Amino acid sequence: MGGSAAAQAKPFLEYLEPTPVTCSLSSASWGVSGVLPRDLCNGIESAKGAGVPPDAYYWDGQIIKAKDGKYHLFMSTWSGSAGFNPGWRDSDAYHAVSSMGPLGPYLPDDYVYSHDGSHRGHNVSALELPDGSYAVVVSETVPFTIYQSSSLDGPWTRCEASIQSNGINYGSDANFASNVSLVARHDGKYQIVQRHGLIGIADALCGPYKLQKPGWTYPAANRPSIDSIYPRRSSIPGVSNPSFAWEEDPHIWRSGGVYHVLYSGSGDRVGYHLYSTDGLTDWTDNGLAFTPRQYQDIFCYEGGTCSQWYKMERPGVLLEDGHPTHITWAVADVDKDNQIPAGSNHGSKIIVVPFDGASFDADFGGGGSPGMGGSSGAAGASASGGASVGGRSSGGAGGGGAAGSPANAGAGTGGMANGAAGAANGGATNAGAANGGATNGGATNAGATNGGSAGGGATSAGSPSSGGARASGGAASGGTRLASGGAVNGTGNGVGGAAAAGGNADGVPLAGGGATTSDSSGCGCVVGSSAPDTTLARGALLGALGLLVSRRRRLHRRRAG
Repeated sequence: MGGSAAAQAKPFLEYLEPTPVTCSLSSASWGVSGVLPRDLCNGIESAKGAGVPPDAYYWDGQIIKAKDGKYHLFMSTWSGSAGFNPGWRDSDAYHAVSSMGPLGPYLPDDYVYSHDGSHRGHNVSALELPDGSYAVVVSETVPFTIYQSSSLDGPWTRCEASIQSNGINYGSDANFASNVSLVARHDGKYQIVQRHGLIGIADALCGPYKLQKPGWTYPAANRPSIDSIYPRRSSIPGVSNPSFAWEEDPHIWRSGGVYHVLYSGSGDRVGYHLYSTDGLTDWTDNGLAFTPRQYQDIFCYEGGTCSQWYKMERPGVLLEDGHPTHITWAVADVDKDNQIPAGSNHGSKIIVVPFDGASFDADFGGGGSPGMGGSSGAAGASASGGASVGGRSSGGAGGGGAAGSPANAGAGTGGMANGAAGAANGGATNAGAANGGATNGGATNAGATNGGSAGGGATSAGSPSSGGARASGGAASGGTRLASGGAVNGTGNGVGGAAAAGGNADGVPLAGGGATTSDSSGCGCVVGSSAPDTTLARGALLGALGLLVSRRRRLHRRRAG
């Protein structure tokens, strides 16, 4: 691929799309004011009413589409009575199903497996294998274990897979079996990437996995000190004093003939995107992929309401017809390690965000088949700065317009327009993204903190949460955030009046900072019960079905156009 084609590849977050509302926007759950109201039916959470602590926490998150059209969500969960930390150390691998679409709502089903009477498992992920069967992977709190089944409902057979150092330089941490993510390779083998970015190859699903020395396109100054695919970094856009700590949570997949990895820089609350044509050599850094500081580019619903999550980790990618269509993250409203004790008004959930995977694959690897066995395509030439993009044998359609132009023009609902985002990455400049509604004045992505956003636009009349104007104060770095009431949610219940929450250095509301808005009736489609949640209101499910189908058709027409 020539330099001009390489320039079509954009930062990962520019392929994210506004999220349709599945049920309605509601404040009948836990959380600081910045994450209220939200769609309690998106993904999965334990919601029992306004200000009520969750019965269960949810983390990880991987969606697989079954052959019958249902969507299966695999995750870890544990009791709210244990608090988030250290409760996660006793988490169980869990399974939920949506018959309405990838956004949810997900009906809790059961524990994934039982081994010697235990369901214990963390870092839960899942994938479809080339023969049509499925695998679920767990690690961290248990040995690196792979469960396999011909059905997403089980039963599952297990094997503990070994990881061999194979003579590579792995540094000081020989605990390879942590944060393990698995992909079926195009050459019939299997590949893992683990917490520190070490990659391994096996001839069989259950291993042994032999660690490999990767190849990089990174400049010499950015090459890691160990045989990892994670580059060495000297700065992070929007983070003034980065620690570069806790680089972890890799998720690997293959689409468009290219291998991709998302991983978290958890210490700095950011994430990155890397890619390689063959999964072994020429790993290329696409830079910053996600950060909750840019929540208005990630967690916004159609109509303009956005959720200001403090923490986002454990990314997962849903593949449909060989392309990524949705991204999952585990999110928390405050610092999950220090501010979510048992009985608090804080929690975690798995959230689902639409993704333009067709454009993504065209930009990064349009020459290969999107399927797991597709050809890799021709290796590409280096882009500006030495960032090569392999796997494109013919130029794909570019996603998005020129730098500074709206990326989502034609959304039609008014929306939130991020003005003049301009971070250059590998020769590609972030185009200004339009989400419809209120205009964010001067918010930049070019290594600067989020600018103040001037709100005040009325919500779209077609949004389920509409019915009145909803204004929000400017969220400047280090400033105070005001959440104004007066909006009417989709159930017709007025959301409470203005509430102020104290902002930290990133403008994120802190626990206890001001009143929290809430509605009075709750959401009929909320997932919620004791350990883990087991019921949903059927009436809300049926009511949301027609809404979801119409939205999916509209989104399909928009994407097709």
